[in-house]
Order: sequence, then C-alpha cells, then structure tokens
Amino acid sequence: MTVQRSSPRGVVASLVASAMFGAIFYIAAQLQSSAEVVYAWRVVVTLALYALALLHPGARRGVVIIWRRLRARWWMPLLALLLASIIGMQLWLFMWAPMHGHGLDAGLGYLLLPISLVLSGRFLMRAHVSSMQWVVVTLAVIAVAIKIVATPQLSWVTWAICLPYAVYFVLRQRFGLDEPMAFGFELTAMMPLAAWFLLSAGSGPQSAGELTGLLAVGVIGGIAMVLYLAASNLLSMPVFGLLSYAEPVLLVVVAVLLGERMQGADLLVYGILAVALALLAFEGFRAGRRRR
Repeated sequence: MTVQRSSPRGVVASLVASAMFGAIFYIAAQLQSSAEVVYAWRVVVTLALYALALLHPGARRGVVIIWRRLRARWWMPLLALLLASIIGMQLWLFMWAPMHGHGLDAGLGYLLLPISLVLSGRFLMRAHVSSMQWVVVTLAVIAVAIKIVATPQLSWVTWAICLPYAVYFVLRQRFGLDEPMAFGFELTAMMPLAAWFLLSAGSGPQSAGELTGLLAVGVIGGIAMVLYLAASNLLSMPVFGLLSYAEPVLLVVVAVLLGERMQGADLLVYGILAVALALLAFEGFRAGRRRR
C-alpha cells in the first residue's frame, strides 16, 4: 500500500491559503461598498480565474467529468443549484460579517464547522463516529450551552455557517460533486445574482483604492482556493484537516483586530472549542497512522 506523505509544499500552501482567507476577511471590513457588491466582485473575479484555468488540459477534463455527472440523473442540476445557493450565501456572509461587527460570530461558526461535519457524517451518511469524536461533540455541546447561558443566545451568523456548510460538504461528497472544477459551475450559477447586485449598485467604485480592494478580494480569494485544493492533494488527510483549523483561528484574531471584543464567557467557550478541535486533530492523526 502506498503511503501518502505530507509535502512541505502542501503545508505552506495550506497555511498561505488560510492567511489569504483571513486577509479577505480584513479587507472586506475596510471597503465602503456593500457586502452585496463585494460578494459580486469576488464571484466575477474568481470565475475569471477559473476560466483561465481552463487553458490547462487537466482543468478541462475536470469540467467534462462534472458535466457528465450533472447529466447522469434529471435531478442532479437541481442539486447543483442547491449547492450553489448554499456556497453563495456563505461567500456573501463571509463579506457581510466583518462589515457589521459579526466577525467573532463568524469565527465561532467556522470553529464549530468541523464538529458539525462529524455529526452530519454520522446522521446523514451513517458514517462511524469514534468514542473520541463523541467526546469532541460533547465538549462542543458544553461550549454552546455556556455561550447560550452567558449571552444568552448564539448569533444566527454562527448557525448559518456551521449548519448549511456541513450539509454542503456532505452532499458534495455523497453525490460525487466534490471535484475541484465543480466550484466553477457553482460560481457560474451565482453570476446572475452577482450581475444584478452590480447593476443595482449603479456607479462603480468611487476611488482607485476601493477598486483595488474589490479586485484584491476576488484575486486573493481565487488564489486561496487554488492553494487550498492543492494542499488537499499534497497532504495526508489528517495533516490537511489539522492545518484547516488555522483559518477559523485567524478569523477570530482578525475580528479582534477589527475592534470586536470577547464578552462574558467567550474566552472559556473558545478555549473549550480549541481543546475539542485539538482532540479531533489527534484522532485524525491516530486514524492515519492505523491506516498506514
């Protein structure tokens, strides 16, 4: 059996991608445009980068594979539209949250996402959940309970990230729509809404700095996605999963830099979730060693 080794390039690609996602989070909060306009620019520019990727034969083969799967059953295009709507909402929310003082709520949603994926896999795909994973889920429930008692509620932003995103990943994997170029199809489905947002905004960016920021969000987002997908191919799954936790941690740091403050039991809640994620990562490493 071939052992998948973790390439140093994969580690660098994953960490740089996480840093870029954090940069987008920060840049979005500095822009004067609405979240809808920033979302639209991100969709347009990222789709343009995917179009350039079609110059590579491998990307064109990926498009053919996805197209065949979409045509395999009559309801597959409807499923693809559902997935596009979920990821579209996530892209918009990623722009909206830091602009409106919900960066910490978004960071909490991404911290809860790996744990919600464990539950989604168990109940939606009947995947096996280990004893350690149940311990992690229990810690997450405790953290959420503390958050609800202290605040006294979790923001809708947190739920809108950790629940629909989990369904998105499960459905993509379950129906074979998790190829890298599938995201290009999803971006294409978002284009009508993005175009409507841009047309509704009327005039374009009011300054060169604003235009630079909008382009930066799209370009950095596209490059980050390419690096993220590259890292998934260069790293063993346990290492890739562990490094993926860098992004939500960075989002929390960015939210604090933007002026948001942890209140009440927030520090305890984030601490419990950090322990839960560390245990989840440890479980991934241990499972990887058993497979090897």
